[in-house]
Amino acid sequence: MHWKLDLHQKYKNTKIIIQAPEMTNSISRLTTFIDQISHTVIVKKEDQQIEIDILSIIYIENIERITFVYTQSDIYEVGRPLYEVEEDLEKFKFIRINKQTLINPRNIKSVTALLNSRFELLMTSGEKVIVTRHYRNAFKKLFAKGGIYDA
Repeated sequence: MHWKLDLHQKYKNTKIIIQAPEMTNSISRLTTFIDQISHTVIVKKEDQQIEIDILSIIYIENIERITFVYTQSDIYEVGRPLYEVEEDLEKFKFIRINKQTLINPRNIKSVTALLNSRFELLMTSGEKVIVTRHYRNAFKKLFAKGGIYDA
């Protein structure tokens, strides 16, 4: 695969063109990554609605029917149930690790095996979250297909 960057002031917008004889796994991963860069989620902070980049999301958690988005520096509220947010972010490889939590696997710092077939994840923010037995197999598939950076 070759790539070329053509920067010039004559261009008003950024355009990405992929030319290939067929769809490959590498191209699929590349298009998913490009989508992630340009995709945002609308969240609330105090009384303001703002858009945040999905790549900045560490994890999303539902506590007492309120969905919170955690980034490196802030906590935001989403006015939608966790399952709806999960449906939107599934194509970006966010995964459910327990009944209340959805993670961005790119922000896993380390994984520790616990008793009862659970895992403890240390996220890049320093937060620890638990993968329960019910979601263990889906989590382990991340590593079977090439690692968390393949997501």
